[in-house]
Order: sequence, then structure tokens, then C-alpha cells
Amino acid sequence: MRISALAELAGVTVRTIRYYHQMGVLPEPPRRSNGYRDYTGDHLVAVLRISQLTGSGLSLAQAGAVAAGSGSSSTEEALDDVDRALEAKITALTAQRERLARARAGHHVGLSGAAAALSLTRADIPVAIVIAHLYRDHPQTEVLADALRDPQTRSALASLQERFDAIDGTTTDGELGELMAQAQSLVAEVADGMPPLAEKQLQVILDLAEKGLNDRQKDFVRTGIRPPF
Repeated sequence: MRISALAELAGVTVRTIRYYHQMGVLPEPPRRSNGYRDYTGDHLVAVLRISQLTGSGLSLAQAGAVAAGSGSSSTEEALDDVDRALEAKITALTAQRERLARARAGHHVGLSGAAAALSLTRADIPVAIVIAHLYRDHPQTEVLADALRDPQTRSALASLQERFDAIDGTTTDGELGELMAQAQSLVAEVADGMPPLAEKQLQVILDLAEKGLNDRQKDFVRTGIRPPF
């Protein structure tokens, strides 16, 4: 049969069969006197097997080797390698699904676990993303995230956030001082062991944090809340 007939029977394209030849996984039949290659049922079986094997997770090279040497010890080794690779991929995908489910449940899709823990409101998200990124390799990051997930801590943070949001021109220095002390105490408690960032990194965070704030709130952030992250 001609290559076009083989491709039609196998449910692949002529280009695919020629690619198999090019990669050395499908032997090329000799040309007949008319210049065309004459394919047989054996070629069809080989193409179908290769398609099935690549669909099962084998690389094209592995599929060609297995199709050419079915039942050998090397075949079993190749299948074992693919099985292990698929198992690792399933484990990774399962973990990704679990993270996605947690993100959807917590309404923080697109954030890492640490960034989600660091954000209390939507306005916090840009700052939280940057902080989580800068501390992504620090061993204390997950400890900090766990502390921030604690319901009691989040309640305290929400209370501080509410008071911070209310800062305006009428807020007294005494009220600001009290709020500052509470904020610094809470930050020191949950962020214990976190090293300070470089000044240029901290400046990026402060620039993001100041967006949308009034002048009194900006002063409060600049002069008081310069946390160790």
C-alpha cells in the first residue's frame, strides 16, 4: 500500500509517518520500480503500536524501541521508567489540585499559600505577593504563614486594619501611638526569626502599601510600620 493509504488506515497523517521514519522508529520499506514505497500490514501494526504507546506516556523513542522489541527486559525497564514518571506526575498534579481547591475556598486564586496568609484585604494582595516572593526560600516563611492563618491572629489583624482604615486628620497622636504599639507588638510576635529586607526591597513594599492611603496613613506607614519583612 502507498503511504497515504497507510496513514488513512492508521488514523494519522502522512507527515507523522515520515516523522517516524526520520526519527528511526519505523523502518522505511524499499521503493518499488515505480519509485513509491510499498507498505505492508506490518507497518500498519507498528504505527498503531507506536501511537498506542506514546498515548500511554512513552516518548517516541521509547515507543519505537518497545514496538520493535516487545517482551524484552529492556522493554520492561522502559515501561517501569514511564510508570514511575507518570506516578510522579500524578502526585504533582494532585498536589496542584489541592492547592487550587484551597485557593478557591479561601478566595485567593493566583496567590501562594504564604501570600494568601499575608493578605487580609484585597488591597493587601500586591504587598503580600512581593513579600511572599522575597521570602520564598526562607525556612521561617511557612512558620509565619501558619501564624497568620491562626483565627485569633487574623481577628487581631482585622481589628488593627479597621482602626488603620479609620485614620484621618482627626486622629490624635495618642491614638496613633497606641495603634503603632499594638501593630509592632503583633508583627514582632508573628514574624519572629524573619530577617530584615534590604532597603530597596522594603521601599518597593512601602510604595505598594501607600497606594490609596491618605497622607496621615502614609506617615504612619513610613515612620512606624517597617516590619522585619
